[in-house]
Amino acid sequence: MNKYVQFDDLQDFWDFSFRESSSRNKSSRNADSDWYGDVSWTEAKVLANSGWIEGMNEVKKMSVELSEIICSKIEKWIPEYTYAGNIIDIGMFLSNSPEYFIIKNPTEQELSGKIVKLVCSISFLWQITPQIIIQRGAMICALVDALEISGYSCEIIINQTATSYGGKFEVDVCVKKAHQSLNITEVAFCLAHPAMLRRFMFSVAELEGWADYATAYGCPATATEKGDVYIDEIFSLVVPNSEAIEWVITQLKKQGIQISDNIIN
Repeated sequence: MNKYVQFDDLQDFWDFSFRESSSRNKSSRNADSDWYGDVSWTEAKVLANSGWIEGMNEVKKMSVELSEIICSKIEKWIPEYTYAGNIIDIGMFLSNSPEYFIIKNPTEQELSGKIVKLVCSISFLWQITPQIIIQRGAMICALVDALEISGYSCEIIINQTATSYGGKFEVDVCVKKAHQSLNITEVAFCLAHPAMLRRFMFSVAELEGWADYATAYGCPATATEKGDVYIDEIFSLVVPNSEAIEWVITQLKKQGIQISDNIIN
């Protein structure tokens, strides 16, 4: 069995995943526990529709803290014209300007207009705790903040991929298009709440027949489409903020953003 289900809009995903299925396995409807983020199926649907305020505050608190540090490191080189230097502006030279040498000075990153597609896997192993999921979600939010402050437009795709008995089941959900502003209540729930995978992705698997085909909903696997930035498992435990910051900085550098290494907290 192989299925690849794609949702171009988050509301379309909610409408589909909220439906009842005839699946024999219905882990999505099990009683609430820490594994599900301490919410029942009904409570999870309320959070999906109205926003996860508690999680939003936690994610926002962490992502703002990370973003303040990270964005203080982002720099952009702009030209300063002078009488001496090691770079010549040919246009200025031909116009007989005496200040045709260029010195590069770092300053705040300006708009670049590039679109960055982030594909974020939420195919977590069963032992991954809610605390790890929340921190990971905050790190991704901080990354998106930093990219958009640098002038990039971000598209965010949530991916869940599983394999079992030679089959593969994959779901993509677009939770933010490039032209949309970041809705922290939606993104916080999708990236940082265990119920996104263990309630709603599981529900899609039940509706599509995968839950009855696979053993324990399958083993986590790599996404087919990885975009510009593919985010799989980052850490298998909660880490200090310094490590979280370094991870975000590494991703920014990969996108060509200049980072000052001499502004360290």
